[in-house]
Amino acid sequence: MAGLRTRIAPTPSGYLHAGNAWSFLVTWLCARSRGGTVHLRIDDLDVERVRPEYLDDIFASLDWLGLDWDEGPRDAAEFRARYSQRLRLSAYREALQALRRNPGSAAGVYPCACSRQRAKDDSSAHGTPGIYAGTCREARLDWSRAAFPGRAAAEGESPGGDLPLRAHIPGNAEVTLRSLHGPPPVLHPAGEMGDFVVWKKDGLPAYQLASVADDEALGIDCVVRGSDLLPSSGAQAWLADRIGARGFRDAAFLHHPLLLSGDGGKLSKSEGAESLQAWRARGGPGPLLRGFATWLGMQAEGIDSARDLLPAFSPERVPREDRTWPDFAAGLA
Repeated sequence: MAGLRTRIAPTPSGYLHAGNAWSFLVTWLCARSRGGTVHLRIDDLDVERVRPEYLDDIFASLDWLGLDWDEGPRDAAEFRARYSQRLRLSAYREALQALRRNPGSAAGVYPCACSRQRAKDDSSAHGTPGIYAGTCREARLDWSRAAFPGRAAAEGESPGGDLPLRAHIPGNAEVTLRSLHGPPPVLHPAGEMGDFVVWKKDGLPAYQLASVADDEALGIDCVVRGSDLLPSSGAQAWLADRIGARGFRDAAFLHHPLLLSGDGGKLSKSEGAESLQAWRARGGPGPLLRGFATWLGMQAEGIDSARDLLPAFSPERVPREDRTWPDFAAGLA
């Protein structure tokens, strides 16, 4: 897959950590080892959590890691002026309308009045914790109550209502992804994601819909992300089939293992020992990169920059097993 197009896609909702650096590095190595193109795509639709200092941290972290990119914003000012997702709201509304027009899903996009607690309680009662139970699927709530097609706060107008929209995923839905290496994943979105939100109550698109629309517009044909997002990949492939995002549907995927906290949970975007902000204060990225080299099964000696990893890298080197931060950090030098 020579000349692939991929993206680094951070979210400015917290300070980045070593797990983010690992994901960015694997993405960058996949592209650069094959003469590919890297686009910097910053996801800023989580308006309640996005902060200017977190946006600045993205550029500082990528610069510190030595990871360059070919397309996208060069700094925070250019991002705000030209690349913010809030400048693409019309494209996301068009994607949602395409989903509604699809014969196989037009009746399956519906407003949802469930609070988070109600959705959590109902999913537990149905024996599927974390998977929406479909409480509002047959309620036929009026679309005038939905937070669509309002133009959202970024454009100075309020949405039409305050209810999010969900996509009804048929129980027999099945998608097969192309794989950059290894067997193609076969996924079942109904059981792995349930009826997920495609439009939020704040009048902005949800992650799944926006991500597909953005990757399609950018011509992305290789998606590198953590294994925790494998269910999201299935949901997005299902969406892509229904909104005509053929380029995204043909993309190859690589789901890398995760760097976890000591208790086996996800690393949080914090200022702790694993934060890139803390690492930058201590010096260069060499020790962290050498730790990643070892995880990739490479010789760590002599690794001081990301480019030092390129000669020995191939996607087949990406491991399959997660690691905890304490275990990983113990081997750093």
